Amino acid sequence: MSSQKEKATHKAVRLAIVRIEKGRPTIVSDKRKISVAAVAEEAGVSRALIHRDCPDLLERIKGGVNKGIRQQRDAKQTELNEYKERNRELRSEVAELKAMLAKVQSQNATLIRKNTALSNTHAENSNVTQLIYS
Repeated sequence: MSSQKEKATHKAVRLAIVRIEKGRPTIVSDKRKISVAAVAEEAGVSRALIHRDCPDLLERIKGGVNKGIRQQRDAKQTELNEYKERNRELRSEVAELKAMLAKVQSQNATLIRKNTALSNTHAENSNVTQLIYS
């Protein structure tokens, strides 16, 4: 009789794992990640029973947990690489804009000097009349 009970609990735990993996648990929230506690709650057994009597299923549960963590890590790594690439692009754009700004500042300084020189020339030469357009 105890052999049948063990098979029944083993089956209940296995089915609970499948339901959680598929995202259709009946007792626990479907947003909950797969863990020994979630499987035990879904199967209606204790966590100790899973650890003690279902070592093969315990490995499956732990594999699922590591898979989820691995997927999260890979997603974060991909996101980080995208941000690094965007950062590189923005840094190069900033360098280009700084070079353009330096060139414009140089041209502006040259024009200011020429304007000052022309104004001085205009002040010395009284024969020149300034035209005012309205």
